[in-house]
Amino acid sequence: MGASRSELKSLRSTKYTSSARTEGGVERLRALGYRSGLRALDLADRVLGRDRKMVPPRRYRRFIGNGDFAKVGASITHYMREELGLLPSHDVLDAGCGVGRIAVPLTSYLTEGSYLGFDIVPHAIDWCHSAITSRHPNFRFSHVDIKQEIYNPEGTLTSADFRFPADGQAFDMVALVGLISHLLPEEVDNYVAESARVLRPGGKCFATAYLVDDMVAERVREGRTAFTFTHSRGTHFIHSEQEPTYAIAYRLDHLQEVAARHELRLEREPQLGTWSSSTARPASMDLLVLERT
Repeated sequence: MGASRSELKSLRSTKYTSSARTEGGVERLRALGYRSGLRALDLADRVLGRDRKMVPPRRYRRFIGNGDFAKVGASITHYMREELGLLPSHDVLDAGCGVGRIAVPLTSYLTEGSYLGFDIVPHAIDWCHSAITSRHPNFRFSHVDIKQEIYNPEGTLTSADFRFPADGQAFDMVALVGLISHLLPEEVDNYVAESARVLRPGGKCFATAYLVDDMVAERVREGRTAFTFTHSRGTHFIHSEQEPTYAIAYRLDHLQEVAARHELRLEREPQLGTWSSSTARPASMDLLVLERT
């Protein structure tokens, strides 16, 4: 069971807009053409007045995934407020913050609290500093030089022993959006441990993930899911041996065991996305909410 043509195209586009180097003359030309095309669209947005101060350029938005930047960010932060009880006085840590998809809509809500986001892509953090921190000093961003085969292949740190740039028990909420699906098991363990370390008692960690139980595992094996995972590793499934961290699905019971080891409990039943119930795309991921005991 191989990756679909659309998935391979998505992977190539992701690599072209990340900090990864493409190998080979043809690939370099394709990357140059792809980036040049996005720059041309960014220029057209400025000329036609479609660019907005708090929305990053297209060439920066592409690597964080599909979907409307503003709408997706608004939907996530609405859930944080209405379902998870985020208050204007709370402190939020956003691991893998990208170009501020969560931060931008929170700027009008976290009026008394604070926000800290970190990411491995330098230009994303540079944009956030310039566009967000300059207007909202309680929003801070940090670049972390973690090695990642797609986004930062020459990084000097590892996700398996990386320490979040934050003090212990300093936050009310931790966001791991679009992150677990790129982490191998030992890396997931560390990120869960670090989330627990920085959370105050009763604080919440919410994460998007591809969650697998026995029924979903059968659908994965039969190719009846919207996103394919071609190799089982027991606790998890990988999309591709060539790019193992491009997409990873995890057994729910494994993630619960990891959370329990680090004093986090499942706060509610996972909110299931559409990726595992049909082959229709675009498809959404599942949502996992953990609480610090």
